[in-house]
Amino acid sequence: GQSSFASFVPVNLSKAPVVKGSATAAGTTVTISGASITNNLNPSAGYPSHYLLINTGTGAGLLSDITAYTSSTVTTADDLSTHLSTSATVSIIPHTKLSDVLGTGAGLLISGGSSVNDADNVQLVDSSGNMKVYYYKSGIGAGWKTSSNADATGLVVYPNEAILVYRKQTSNISVTQMGNVADQETKAVISQNLNGISSGFPIAMTLSNLTSVLTGGSSVGGADNVLIVNPLTGKLDVVYYKTGIGAGWKTSANANANTSQDISDGFVVKRRSSTPATLTQNITR
Repeated sequence: GQSSFASFVPVNLSKAPVVKGSATAAGTTVTISGASITNNLNPSAGYPSHYLLINTGTGAGLLSDITAYTSSTVTTADDLSTHLSTSATVSIIPHTKLSDVLGTGAGLLISGGSSVNDADNVQLVDSSGNMKVYYYKSGIGAGWKTSSNADATGLVVYPNEAILVYRKQTSNISVTQMGNVADQETKAVISQNLNGISSGFPIAMTLSNLTSVLTGGSSVGGADNVLIVNPLTGKLDVVYYKTGIGAGWKTSANANANTSQDISDGFVVKRRSSTPATLTQNITR
């Protein structure tokens, strides 16, 4: 019942790769040339532990969870064979967990509580395009939990994903992340329904970066919607790209949207089409 202020926390850094090499694929089986995979890549407690990232070639920036492995092959959750060109290189990277970003135990950065109603809430979009609520339970049985108190210790946050934090305390918190900046282009696949997205790199981006990616419409109900945090109210505002007369980014009330606002920390896209869109980003070094 407490009022809360929303903020996005981006995940645009990654852990160090444990394997790198050239690769070929047959269906969901990816063979990595010269690899000697010794790390345990198996899923743990219902969550994937590592993912395969395509570094070069036509599929650069695409990734898929690893579901099984041998000393020289991995099985991926998705068929990447059409995206792995003959000269493609890949990396195997440990997943970043929610606890890596927001902490746990004595290192918890947000406020926990005895129930989801008392604690700061965290929202992530699941694979079905639904927003799911999590919180850190304090006291007996402490740890990251779902809103129904199931264990979420191993909850994964994917690259280019945004964590939506609803802070119930008035004091600010600072989140510092350490990791690798992507050295290839990044791709965020935007599927039908909801998608939580951040910039693939720790650099600024605005709504204009989404103009050619998302589908506009004559009204907010017919276009893809983008949900961004209003920095004055801490609530989510809906904006969309209006097509036709008066084209441009608009609020849900059809006022001109603030296109200079930096949204790199995160936003939620409500995609209406069943055809996925892809946000591809490059960084100049």
